[in-house]
Amino acid sequence: MRFTLIILSLCAAALNFDSTVFAAEPNLNLVTIAEKFNEYKDKEITINLRLRNIDDVFENIIFYDFKNFDISFDYSNNKPIKKMLKKNPFLHNGLIYKVKMIPRSLDDFFNIKADLLNYEPLFLDKLPYGKAE
Repeated sequence: MRFTLIILSLCAAALNFDSTVFAAEPNLNLVTIAEKFNEYKDKEITINLRLRNIDDVFENIIFYDFKNFDISFDYSNNKPIKKMLKKNPFLHNGLIYKVKMIPRSLDDFFNIKADLLNYEPLFLDKLPYGKAE
């Protein structure tokens, strides 16, 4: 088991490139979404973000993009995300995740409020055996 975790850690480190390399839209970041919010509002989008922190007390998960802008998701009423957080052994601050979300609103300070649908470590797509489908 220890050997498997070491190998997975090495794969994650080796494949943890800049998020702009793997994004479906290479220039998509949180600032772009905020600037063109009407184009993205209520649409499912996938963006590559790094995990900043998981706050178990207030039930928030915080990601940031390659320009270091944050987005926080409240998962207090989201049972599927709570289950994913408990089962996911790959949670690591700074690791790139493919984050699937639906932007809902934008406040006066250009903070995006969005629903978190799913997230998965980006390196899983790059492993030789491929992604389980």
